[in-house]
Amino acid sequence: MLVSDTVLGRAPIKSGFALTAFGLTLLFTLMEPESSYGLNFFQRLLFWFLQISAALLGLMFASYVTTKMPPKQFPLYLLLLISGLLGAVLVSPIFASIDYWFPGLEDEPDSWVDMLDQKGPFFRVVSEFLEVTPGIITLWFLINIPLLLKVTYKLPNEKDNTPERHSRPKTEKELELEKRKKLKAEFYERLPKVLGRDIISISSELHYVNVKTTKGNTLILGALNQIAQVLDDEGILIHRSHWVHKDHVIRVHISGSEAWCEMPYGAKLPISRSKRKLAKLYFGNETKVGNETKVDNAKS
Repeated sequence: MLVSDTVLGRAPIKSGFALTAFGLTLLFTLMEPESSYGLNFFQRLLFWFLQISAALLGLMFASYVTTKMPPKQFPLYLLLLISGLLGAVLVSPIFASIDYWFPGLEDEPDSWVDMLDQKGPFFRVVSEFLEVTPGIITLWFLINIPLLLKVTYKLPNEKDNTPERHSRPKTEKELELEKRKKLKAEFYERLPKVLGRDIISISSELHYVNVKTTKGNTLILGALNQIAQVLDDEGILIHRSHWVHKDHVIRVHISGSEAWCEMPYGAKLPISRSKRKLAKLYFGNETKVGNETKVDNAKS
Protein backbone atom coordinates (compact mmCIF):
# COMPACT_ATOMS: atom_id res chain seq x y z
CA MET A 1 0.00 0.00 0.00
CA LEU A 2 1.00 3.65 -0.29
CA VAL A 3 2.67 3.95 3.07
CA SER A 4 5.99 4.82 4.63
CA ASP A 5 9.11 3.12 3.29
CA THR A 6 7.49 1.81 0.10
CA VAL A 7 7.52 3.94 -3.03
CA LEU A 8 7.17 7.32 -1.36
CA GLY A 9 9.45 7.22 1.67
CA ARG A 10 7.74 8.75 4.67
CA ALA A 11 4.73 10.30 2.95
CA PRO A 12 1.41 9.83 4.82
CA ILE A 13 -1.28 7.84 3.03
CA LYS A 14 -3.33 10.85 1.85
CA SER A 15 -0.42 12.79 0.35
CA GLY A 16 1.21 9.54 -0.77
CA PHE A 17 -1.87 8.54 -2.71
CA ALA A 18 -2.13 11.99 -4.30
CA LEU A 19 1.54 12.07 -5.30
CA THR A 20 1.45 8.56 -6.76
CA ALA A 21 -1.77 9.23 -8.68
CA PHE A 22 -0.40 12.51 -10.05
CA GLY A 23 2.98 11.02 -11.00
CA LEU A 24 1.52 8.01 -12.82
CA THR A 25 -1.13 10.18 -14.50
CA LEU A 26 1.50 12.53 -15.90
CA LEU A 27 3.70 9.61 -16.97
CA PHE A 28 0.94 7.83 -18.91
CA THR A 29 -0.33 11.10 -20.37
CA LEU A 30 3.09 11.89 -21.83
CA MET A 31 3.71 8.31 -22.98
CA GLU A 32 0.42 8.30 -24.96
CA PRO A 33 -0.33 4.54 -24.72
CA GLU A 34 -2.55 2.95 -27.33
CA SER A 35 -5.53 2.83 -24.93
CA SER A 36 -5.75 6.66 -24.96
CA TYR A 37 -4.88 7.11 -28.64
CA GLY A 38 -7.05 9.72 -30.33
CA LEU A 39 -7.45 12.01 -27.32
CA ASN A 40 -5.82 15.42 -27.02
CA PHE A 41 -3.47 16.25 -24.13
CA PHE A 42 -6.11 17.46 -21.65
CA GLN A 43 -8.44 14.60 -22.49
CA ARG A 44 -5.59 12.14 -21.93
CA LEU A 45 -4.76 13.85 -18.63
CA LEU A 46 -8.33 13.45 -17.39
CA PHE A 47 -8.61 9.92 -18.79
CA TRP A 48 -5.47 8.67 -17.04
CA PHE A 49 -6.24 10.53 -13.82
CA LEU A 50 -9.57 8.70 -13.57
CA GLN A 51 -8.00 5.37 -14.54
CA ILE A 52 -5.03 5.62 -12.13
CA SER A 53 -7.10 6.92 -9.20
CA ALA A 54 -9.65 4.14 -9.62
CA ALA A 55 -6.90 1.53 -9.88
CA LEU A 56 -5.12 2.72 -6.72
CA LEU A 57 -8.35 2.90 -4.71
CA GLY A 58 -9.34 -0.57 -5.89
CA LEU A 59 -5.93 -2.00 -4.97
CA MET A 60 -5.94 -0.37 -1.55
CA PHE A 61 -9.39 -1.80 -0.79
CA ALA A 62 -8.34 -5.21 -2.13
CA SER A 63 -5.25 -5.08 0.07
CA TYR A 64 -7.41 -4.36 3.12
CA VAL A 65 -9.63 -7.34 2.30
CA THR A 66 -6.58 -9.56 1.81
CA THR A 67 -5.20 -8.67 5.26
CA LYS A 68 -8.19 -10.53 6.74
CA MET A 69 -6.83 -13.77 5.26
CA PRO A 70 -4.51 -15.92 7.42
CA PRO A 71 -1.07 -14.67 6.23
CA LYS A 72 0.83 -17.80 7.21
CA GLN A 73 -1.22 -19.96 4.86
CA PHE A 74 -0.19 -18.00 1.77
CA PRO A 75 3.21 -16.78 0.56
CA LEU A 76 3.54 -13.02 0.03
CA TYR A 77 3.62 -13.18 -3.78
CA LEU A 78 0.35 -15.16 -3.76
CA LEU A 79 -1.32 -12.63 -1.45
CA LEU A 80 -0.22 -9.83 -3.78
CA LEU A 81 -1.53 -11.78 -6.77
CA ILE A 82 -4.90 -12.40 -5.08
CA SER A 83 -5.28 -8.76 -4.03
CA GLY A 84 -4.20 -7.64 -7.51
CA LEU A 85 -6.86 -9.85 -9.14
CA LEU A 86 -9.48 -8.60 -6.70
CA GLY A 87 -8.46 -5.03 -7.45
CA ALA A 88 -8.84 -5.70 -11.18
CA VAL A 89 -12.33 -7.14 -10.61
CA LEU A 90 -13.32 -4.04 -8.61
CA VAL A 91 -12.06 -1.47 -11.12
CA SER A 92 -13.08 -3.17 -14.38
CA PRO A 93 -16.67 -1.78 -14.30
CA ILE A 94 -15.25 1.68 -13.56
CA PHE A 95 -12.74 1.42 -16.41
CA ALA A 96 -15.49 0.30 -18.78
CA SER A 97 -17.56 3.33 -17.78
CA ILE A 98 -14.61 5.67 -18.24
CA ASP A 99 -14.04 4.30 -21.75
CA TYR A 100 -17.73 4.88 -22.48
CA TRP A 101 -17.40 8.54 -21.41
CA PHE A 102 -14.64 9.07 -23.97
CA PRO A 103 -16.27 8.27 -27.34
CA GLY A 104 -13.11 9.31 -29.13
CA LEU A 105 -11.59 5.99 -28.03
CA GLU A 106 -13.99 3.88 -30.07
CA ASP A 107 -12.34 2.07 -32.98
CA GLU A 108 -12.84 -0.99 -35.14
CA PRO A 109 -12.44 -4.26 -33.21
CA ASP A 110 -9.21 -6.01 -34.17
CA SER A 111 -9.18 -8.89 -31.66
CA TRP A 112 -11.58 -11.33 -30.02
CA VAL A 113 -11.42 -9.22 -26.83
CA ASP A 114 -12.56 -6.16 -28.80
CA MET A 115 -15.34 -8.18 -30.38
CA LEU A 116 -16.42 -9.36 -26.94
CA ASP A 117 -16.68 -5.71 -25.95
CA GLN A 118 -19.33 -5.18 -28.63
CA LYS A 119 -21.78 -7.73 -27.17
CA GLY A 120 -23.19 -5.60 -24.36
CA PRO A 121 -22.44 -4.00 -20.96
CA PHE A 122 -21.62 -7.25 -19.13
CA PHE A 123 -19.24 -8.42 -21.85
CA ARG A 124 -17.73 -4.93 -21.96
CA VAL A 125 -16.76 -5.31 -18.28
CA VAL A 126 -15.38 -8.82 -18.93
CA SER A 127 -13.39 -7.49 -21.87
CA GLU A 128 -12.05 -4.64 -19.73
CA PHE A 129 -11.03 -7.11 -17.00
CA LEU A 130 -9.08 -9.24 -19.50
CA GLU A 131 -7.31 -6.18 -20.85
CA VAL A 132 -6.41 -4.37 -17.61
CA THR A 133 -5.60 -7.27 -15.27
CA PRO A 134 -1.95 -7.72 -16.41
CA GLY A 135 -1.27 -4.01 -15.97
CA ILE A 136 -3.05 -3.79 -12.61
CA ILE A 137 -1.12 -6.76 -11.21
CA THR A 138 2.19 -5.40 -12.55
CA LEU A 139 1.50 -1.99 -10.95
CA TRP A 140 0.61 -3.67 -7.63
CA PHE A 141 3.82 -5.73 -7.58
CA LEU A 142 5.88 -2.62 -8.40
CA ILE A 143 4.30 -0.68 -5.54
CA ASN A 144 5.10 -3.55 -3.19
CA ILE A 145 8.69 -4.10 -4.31
CA PRO A 146 9.97 -3.27 -0.78
CA LEU A 147 7.90 -6.13 0.61
CA LEU A 148 9.05 -8.58 -2.06
CA LEU A 149 12.66 -7.60 -1.39
CA LYS A 150 11.99 -7.82 2.37
CA VAL A 151 13.02 -4.21 2.88
CA THR A 152 11.01 -3.93 6.10
CA TYR A 153 11.58 -1.42 8.85
CA LYS A 154 13.97 -2.79 11.46
CA LEU A 155 14.94 -1.09 14.64
CA PRO A 156 18.68 -0.29 14.73
CA ASN A 157 20.86 -2.74 16.61
CA GLU A 158 23.33 -1.98 19.32
CA LYS A 159 26.11 -1.25 16.81
CA ASP A 160 24.04 1.66 15.52
CA ASN A 161 23.77 3.12 19.01
CA THR A 162 27.35 3.34 20.22
CA PRO A 163 27.34 5.54 23.33
CA GLU A 164 29.31 8.77 23.40
CA ARG A 165 32.47 8.97 25.43
CA HIS A 166 32.10 10.27 28.96
CA SER A 167 34.55 10.80 31.75
CA ARG A 168 32.49 8.38 33.85
CA PRO A 169 31.61 5.05 32.20
CA LYS A 170 27.87 4.62 31.97
CA THR A 171 26.20 1.76 33.71
CA GLU A 172 24.42 -0.98 31.79
CA LYS A 173 21.07 0.39 32.91
CA GLU A 174 21.92 3.90 31.70
CA LEU A 175 23.03 2.57 28.33
CA GLU A 176 19.82 0.55 27.98
CA LEU A 177 17.69 3.60 28.85
CA GLU A 178 19.52 5.73 26.27
CA LYS A 179 19.10 3.07 23.63
CA ARG A 180 15.39 2.70 24.40
CA LYS A 181 14.89 6.46 24.29
CA LYS A 182 16.60 6.78 20.90
CA LEU A 183 14.69 3.87 19.34
CA LYS A 184 11.39 5.25 20.62
CA ALA A 185 12.16 8.69 19.16
CA GLU A 186 13.00 7.11 15.79
CA PHE A 187 9.69 5.20 15.81
CA TYR A 188 7.65 8.32 16.59
CA GLU A 189 9.42 10.23 13.80
CA ARG A 190 7.97 7.72 11.34
CA LEU A 191 4.40 8.69 12.22
CA PRO A 192 2.74 11.54 10.29
CA LYS A 193 2.76 14.69 12.43
CA VAL A 194 -0.98 15.22 11.88
CA LEU A 195 -1.70 12.04 13.86
CA GLY A 196 0.13 13.22 16.96
CA ARG A 197 1.94 10.88 19.34
CA ASP A 198 -0.93 9.68 21.56
CA ILE A 199 -1.04 6.05 20.42
CA ILE A 200 -4.06 3.91 21.30
CA SER A 201 -3.09 0.59 19.74
CA ILE A 202 -0.84 -1.00 17.13
CA SER A 203 -1.91 -4.01 15.06
CA SER A 204 0.05 -6.15 12.63
CA GLU A 205 -1.16 -6.41 9.02
CA LEU A 206 1.08 -8.58 6.85
CA HIS A 207 4.46 -6.80 6.91
CA TYR A 208 2.86 -3.55 8.04
CA VAL A 209 1.67 -2.25 11.39
CA ASN A 210 -1.55 -0.24 11.72
CA VAL A 211 -0.88 2.51 14.25
CA LYS A 212 -4.04 4.07 15.72
CA THR A 213 -3.77 7.38 17.58
CA THR A 214 -6.42 9.64 19.09
CA LYS A 215 -6.39 11.61 15.80
CA GLY A 216 -6.48 8.80 13.22
CA ASN A 217 -4.43 5.90 11.96
CA THR A 218 -1.68 5.07 9.46
CA LEU A 219 0.13 2.04 8.09
CA ILE A 220 3.92 1.77 8.19
CA LEU A 221 6.28 -1.05 7.43
CA GLY A 222 7.45 -2.65 10.63
CA ALA A 223 7.68 -5.67 12.90
CA LEU A 224 5.19 -5.44 15.77
CA ASN A 225 7.26 -7.49 18.21
CA GLN A 226 10.23 -5.12 17.81
CA ILE A 227 8.08 -2.01 18.22
CA ALA A 228 6.36 -3.53 21.27
CA GLN A 229 9.75 -4.05 22.94
CA VAL A 230 10.59 -0.38 22.50
CA LEU A 231 7.18 0.75 23.82
CA ASP A 232 6.88 -1.78 26.63
CA ASP A 233 6.85 0.94 29.28
CA GLU A 234 3.71 2.42 27.67
CA GLY A 235 1.67 -0.68 26.95
CA ILE A 236 1.55 -4.43 26.46
CA LEU A 237 1.56 -6.93 23.61
CA ILE A 238 -1.72 -8.80 24.25
CA HIS A 239 -1.55 -10.89 21.07
CA ARG A 240 1.05 -11.56 18.40
CA SER A 241 -0.97 -9.16 16.23
CA HIS A 242 -2.01 -6.50 18.76
CA TRP A 243 -0.33 -4.05 21.16
CA VAL A 244 -2.40 -1.71 23.37
CA HIS A 245 -1.50 1.43 25.29
CA LYS A 246 -2.17 1.11 29.04
CA ASP A 247 -3.92 4.51 29.22
CA HIS A 248 -6.43 3.74 26.47
CA VAL A 249 -7.78 0.34 27.47
CA ILE A 250 -11.40 0.83 28.56
CA ARG A 251 -12.02 -2.66 29.87
CA VAL A 252 -10.29 -6.02 30.11
CA HIS A 253 -12.46 -9.13 29.82
CA ILE A 254 -11.10 -12.62 30.51
CA SER A 255 -13.66 -15.38 30.93
CA GLY A 256 -13.64 -18.95 29.62
CA SER A 257 -12.74 -18.95 25.96
CA GLU A 258 -13.22 -15.18 25.65
CA ALA A 259 -10.49 -12.69 26.36
CA TRP A 260 -10.22 -9.18 24.95
CA CYS A 261 -9.41 -5.53 25.59
CA GLU A 262 -12.10 -2.99 24.80
CA MET A 263 -10.66 0.08 23.06
CA PRO A 264 -11.99 3.68 22.70
CA TYR A 265 -12.74 3.25 18.97
CA GLY A 266 -15.16 0.39 19.67
CA ALA A 267 -12.89 -2.54 18.82
CA LYS A 268 -12.38 -5.51 21.10
CA LEU A 269 -8.82 -6.68 20.53
CA PRO A 270 -8.25 -10.35 21.41
CA ILE A 271 -5.92 -11.47 24.19
CA SER A 272 -4.13 -14.67 23.27
CA ARG A 273 -4.04 -17.56 25.74
CA SER A 274 -0.31 -17.14 26.23
CA LYS A 275 -0.82 -13.48 27.18
CA ARG A 276 -3.77 -13.88 29.58
CA LYS A 277 -1.68 -14.21 32.72
CA LEU A 278 0.45 -11.22 31.72
CA ALA A 279 -2.68 -9.16 30.96
CA LYS A 280 -4.13 -9.99 34.39
CA LEU A 281 -0.93 -8.97 36.13
CA TYR A 282 -0.70 -5.81 34.01
CA PHE A 283 -4.31 -4.58 34.19
CA GLY A 284 -5.82 -6.51 37.11
CA ASN A 285 -9.63 -6.54 37.22
CA GLU A 286 -10.01 -2.77 37.07
CA THR A 287 -9.20 -0.41 34.23
CA LYS A 288 -9.42 3.34 34.72
CA VAL A 289 -10.47 5.66 31.92
CA GLY A 290 -10.28 9.34 32.88
CA ASN A 291 -12.16 9.72 36.17
CA GLU A 292 -14.21 6.57 35.65
CA THR A 293 -13.41 3.04 36.69
CA LYS A 294 -14.89 0.02 34.94
CA VAL A 295 -14.72 -3.30 36.72
CA ASP A 296 -14.84 -6.69 35.03
CA ASN A 297 -15.42 -9.45 37.54
CA ALA A 298 -15.15 -12.26 34.98
CA LYS A 299 -12.71 -14.96 36.01
CA SER A 300 -11.03 -17.47 33.79
